[in-house]
Amino acid sequence: MTKIFGFMVRIFILQKVKNEGIMPQYYVENDHPAIIPKSVFMQVQQIIKQRHNRITTKNGKHRRLNGKYCFSQKLFCGKCGDILQRNMWYRPEKVVVRRCASRVRRSKTGRRCMIRNVKEPLLKEATVEAFNQLIEGHELASKQIKANIMKVIKNSKGPTLDQIDQQLEEVQMKLIQAANQHQDCDALTQQIMDLRKQKEKVQSRETDQQAKLHSLDEIKELVELHKYGLVDFDEQLVRRLVEKITIFQRYMEFTFKDGEVIRVNM
Repeated sequence: MTKIFGFMVRIFILQKVKNEGIMPQYYVENDHPAIIPKSVFMQVQQIIKQRHNRITTKNGKHRRLNGKYCFSQKLFCGKCGDILQRNMWYRPEKVVVRRCASRVRRSKTGRRCMIRNVKEPLLKEATVEAFNQLIEGHELASKQIKANIMKVIKNSKGPTLDQIDQQLEEVQMKLIQAANQHQDCDALTQQIMDLRKQKEKVQSRETDQQAKLHSLDEIKELVELHKYGLVDFDEQLVRRLVEKITIFQRYMEFTFKDGEVIRVNM
């Protein structure tokens, strides 16, 4: 993408000033080859967004997070929707405990969420159980998930990325012609901005679908490597394959990145 930021006022002495509307301003799409594929770029942007250190929970709370631990940004309360924070208990023994943030901090109404606390050893044990259930029933579930993704792709309404790119190219040519003839470019500029927003939505949707298909392949690899189940907890698998873990009073619900959901009793 190239944007016109300034223009020459005196060519012979190379004097340039910032263009603040004196001359027409316009964008040019696909002006030069991309360094990386667009699909990879969109996936990176999605990861950056996920790793952002602030999220808004279902109950409207703004929480600061970090990715230091494998369960960071993945544990949510099934009662109020808030995150579960990491705390250290020292009595009767030193142990890491996950507690609902709305239980640790009293709300404006003076109420606290009374969802149970979860000790990290129990959480790790339940995670291993969830992975073993995933390995055991993945073949049937993966076929259904892949069929659902393909169905969504097939039934997607609206223009494709190629069609939007073609429309952008046509409108950009009109914009350049209008700018050269010193005509009003506001309508064409707005049309380009609308097409860009539409393109971003389509790219985001396709990136989500590709990410789920990629997660299916990763889980298939996990199943092939651990046909007889996991024995030990592996935090790298949690980072790669687990989307979120929802804590309820009597069970945990594991949502994997391919869309599979597994319940483990506590």
